[in-house]
Amino acid sequence: MHSWGMVRPVSTPRRFRLLVPALLVSAMSGCLPFVQEAGDYEFTPVEIFRDDCGLYDANRDLFRGSLQVTGRVVRLNFGLLDTQLIGYFLAEGDDFAIDGTTINAATPVRGVDCLLDEASIHIDATTQCETRFDGAMRVRYASEQRPAECACELWMRFEAVKEANRCE
Repeated sequence: MHSWGMVRPVSTPRRFRLLVPALLVSAMSGCLPFVQEAGDYEFTPVEIFRDDCGLYDANRDLFRGSLQVTGRVVRLNFGLLDTQLIGYFLAEGDDFAIDGTTINAATPVRGVDCLLDEASIHIDATTQCETRFDGAMRVRYASEQRPAECACELWMRFEAVKEANRCE
């Protein structure tokens, strides 16, 4: 019996087979070329195309969120209805798309208490620099059997800036 007890030595080729996959995963997750910084972003409309029920004005303080980027995966914890959006950077460039849905959300719309069947948010965006991205947002409140006032949509172009750190 060897002095190291029951520990079986691992050969160099076997060590190499165990080490290579770990190194590849580590290298691939940290070296992707997406420069968008994680952090808290405030969304400001550049142009509002449609706002059936004054959704932006009534919820202005909720158009902010915490962005996380892990490799190609993008997550946004958005203030409006505490919705989590998730998506990906597209294969090439600085464009990304994220979506999120909240079911059975209770919220006021035009002064009416509404129970929404579904609230969905979709964002298409392009990184402008580490602390800013621009894009288009669509917010849709769907309500089949609740008051008709509860169903509405918001479509807008926006810019999102991290902690008021605007780049040009």
